[in-house]
Amino acid sequence: MGRKVKNFNYFLLIIAVVTAVFSISASRRTKNYCSIGAFIADRPTKKAIQQFQADFGKKPYMVMVFVDWKNFVGNEIINDVYAMESVLLVTWEPWYSINKEGINYDAVLSGSMDSYIKDFAKELKQINKPVFLRFAHEMNGSWYPWSASKIGAPKYIAVYRYIRKVFDELNADNVKWIFSINWEDVPKENSYMKCYPGNDYVDFIGVDGYNWGNSKSWSRWMSFKEIFQKRYQEIVVHFNKPIIISEFSTTGSGGNKSAWIRGAMSSIKKMEKIKAFILFNMDKETDWSFSADKESGKELRLQLKDNYFKGKGSLHD
Repeated sequence: MGRKVKNFNYFLLIIAVVTAVFSISASRRTKNYCSIGAFIADRPTKKAIQQFQADFGKKPYMVMVFVDWKNFVGNEIINDVYAMESVLLVTWEPWYSINKEGINYDAVLSGSMDSYIKDFAKELKQINKPVFLRFAHEMNGSWYPWSASKIGAPKYIAVYRYIRKVFDELNADNVKWIFSINWEDVPKENSYMKCYPGNDYVDFIGVDGYNWGNSKSWSRWMSFKEIFQKRYQEIVVHFNKPIIISEFSTTGSGGNKSAWIRGAMSSIKKMEKIKAFILFNMDKETDWSFSADKESGKELRLQLKDNYFKGKGSLHD
């Protein structure tokens, strides 16, 4: 009788251990995910979002738009994106994009531009749903007038903090802030680490990177891992923040575009701090787009079937 009881208790222990293992495994599957996002049009519409879903099997949870200084997102875009149960990721660029002229950053700090900043904050607050805001991105590059190599890291930080404080004073709590960097520092001494405004001002770390292949005289074919791995590891070590791949894509010039996106999705699943990506799905400097009728588009659709990639909201749940 004693042996039967002992065996029965041992059996119960095994069941408990197995149940715990499955519970932990289920928990990991629930917590580990990457939300799908895309830049699909300068002015995204319901139709464009529906087309992305038809092409690739899932709709983008995050839809990115670019807005330059003195302009706003616009009600039509806001209504269409949220009607599709997606959310906006707003890339807010502090320049006048038509002539690529920078704003007066000292004027921002003096308070003389508060009226516009407050109106912008009110527009995003009135959405009353999550909005992701990427202000003054790629400051560790050399190509924008707000680059730290041009205005200096201290001023960049001061402007970023100033605008964030205006939003906070208006209780725009639905706005989530992305500190978005380029995958490499250009020039090397223009370190993104010197530009970080502080944990209290940042909700997510964004990273931008592209495979230019041989489309430019200065470029070469690079895998997603080669572009992002080093920067990803740095961010994980130095910042306790979730990561968004805030712009990425590949050309087809110089390599296999289908194999590249397959490798990219595989790498993202191994980088568990990456909670969302924004696919730049446009033909611009080179053809960054994935066409549904081409092999690369079919491969993207196949990859997005994985339940790891979410077409529904996860970042704020």
